[in-house]
Amino acid sequence: MTIWLVTSGEPIPSEKERPHRTGILAQKLSEEGHEVVWWTTTFDHQKKEYLYDKTYEEQVNLKLSRVYLHSKTPYKKNVSLSRIKNHYEVAVSFKKESRKRRLPDLIFCSFPTIDLAYESVRYGKEHNIPVVIDVRDLWPDIFLFPFSGVIKSMVKVFIKPLVNRTRYIFQNCYSITGVSDGYLNFGLNYGSRNRSINDEVFPLGYDDTGVSNINIENVDFTHLNIDPNRINVWFVGTFGQSYDLLTVISAAREIEQTDPHISFIFTGDGEQIRNWKDAARDLKNIVFTGWVGKAELKYISLNAHIGLMAYAKNAPQGLPNKIYEYMALGLPVLSSLQGESKDLIESNGIGLVYEPQNSEDFLKKLKEITKNKKSLVDLRKNSRKVFDQNFNSSIIYNDLVSFLLKIANK
Repeated sequence: MTIWLVTSGEPIPSEKERPHRTGILAQKLSEEGHEVVWWTTTFDHQKKEYLYDKTYEEQVNLKLSRVYLHSKTPYKKNVSLSRIKNHYEVAVSFKKESRKRRLPDLIFCSFPTIDLAYESVRYGKEHNIPVVIDVRDLWPDIFLFPFSGVIKSMVKVFIKPLVNRTRYIFQNCYSITGVSDGYLNFGLNYGSRNRSINDEVFPLGYDDTGVSNINIENVDFTHLNIDPNRINVWFVGTFGQSYDLLTVISAAREIEQTDPHISFIFTGDGEQIRNWKDAARDLKNIVFTGWVGKAELKYISLNAHIGLMAYAKNAPQGLPNKIYEYMALGLPVLSSLQGESKDLIESNGIGLVYEPQNSEDFLKKLKEITKNKKSLVDLRKNSRKVFDQNFNSSIIYNDLVSFLLKIANK
């Protein structure tokens, strides 16, 4: 069976990068003997740089190939006109390249991007191929997040074409999957359709083998400036508009005086890094590591005690990958996300939730988690237990593979 996986923006598995959702799915499908084509892009979303300067195909193994679709327009900010143009150009490239190939039996397309999903659904309808749209982010609604008032109203007018395309996608795809119930319902609502047996939830999950199997003996990590004797609160992710580390930095300023045994590790990079570094420039209890490889990730995870999910007020994320990553590493979660994330954290007893942009509440919840060693150890054990029982990638993606093959066989 030939299956196309269409995903733009997900990191490509490498010696430094673990496989994410499409990477895990591509590996499992190809191992089962299916011909898999993973359509991605030449532009690295995380590092904001090009991998190749033209459309390029890579043969990963006998059954798996990756097609890197090229665009002429790079972008520096996640919310920008340049990014919208980049996505359009990638979709045009997909439309052109896809017509040169043998027809697949099924297309599994991530949403977003809107343009790639739109072209995937059009291709599926043209050739009578089932298209499964996998909702991972709430576009185009997310574009309204940074704005308010008159500007927000103007943005609504500007993104109307994206709204119309989104309606088309979910009205005309064969099946909808989502990383949570909220994300699935988002697609169903845009498609004005009721849930059927072809619509299902598959959490992001996490594959921890890529990090846990790394040997870090005799490796020097002094450049990270991490003190293993402190209680380390770790944030890892893209430093974008929907995140809020200023609240944490404000709390760290007080903690430096009252609780010198607590430190903060911020791993990643992005458009907000200069503001956050400026706000924390005189603090000794905050370390910015930048992007790191698998060995550094393992070292930090072994010396971290709490996983931090610091989001801005009204951030549109539902159940992001971070929550599963922290659970896999056996870290209790301290989060500002409301909704589905809050329900998951509180119902499973894997951490606490603080009010977004409220440094006093953040301090209160942090001190509650760290009040004694036993409570911290218990939270760590429970976090890993919940992960093993419900969110291990081997379980989730075996189920997803079976689901896709059933649809293709129909």
